[in-house]
Amino acid sequence: MHRRLPLYLIAATSVAVIGAGVIAYAAAVRTVDVTDQCDPDTFNAAIGPGTCVGDHPGVQFDVFVNQVGTSGQAGPWHFNPGVVSLREGDAVQARNTGGETHTFTEVAQFGGGFVDQLNQLSGNPVPAPECNPATNPEIQFIAPGQRTDPDVEEKGVHHYQCCIHPWMRTDVVVR
Repeated sequence: MHRRLPLYLIAATSVAVIGAGVIAYAAAVRTVDVTDQCDPDTFNAAIGPGTCVGDHPGVQFDVFVNQVGTSGQAGPWHFNPGVVSLREGDAVQARNTGGETHTFTEVAQFGGGFVDQLNQLSGNPVPAPECNPATNPEIQFIAPGQRTDPDVEEKGVHHYQCCIHPWMRTDVVVR
C-alpha cells in the first residue's frame, strides 16, 4: 500500500523547483575582477601580518603610498572592467584576484572609504556613508581568492567601490 502526497504539497514542491530553475536559467552572471599587486613582505611589515598574501613580489608598500599620494590611485589596485553592462535580470559579482582583502560596496555616490589615510592620499576626504562599518553591516569583505554572491540589480546605474581603497570603482549599468 502506498500513500498519496497531498495535492498542496505536490503543487508547492513543483512551484519551488520551477522557480529555482527559472532563476538559475534567466540570470547571466558578470564578474568584476578586484585586483592588486601588493608585495607581501613590505605590506605585512608596514600594516601587519596577513595584510597581503601570496608568494609573488609586487608593488612595495612605500611605492604604493607614493603612487596614491601623487596620482590619487595605485594603478594595479582596480576593478576590471571599469563599467559593467547588464540586461535586466542579469547578476553581477566580484572576484578578488589580488593579495589583499577588498570590499565591493554599492554606494549612492563615490567617496572615501573607512581608511582615513588612504582617503586623504587619494583625494577622497569625505567617506561614502555606505562605507561606514558601524552603520552598514552589509559591507562585503572579499578575501583573496574569494568572490561575492551574485547580485541582481534593477534598471539604472549602480556605483560600486572598495571601502578600503576608495579609487577602486566601477559602474554597473542595467538596461
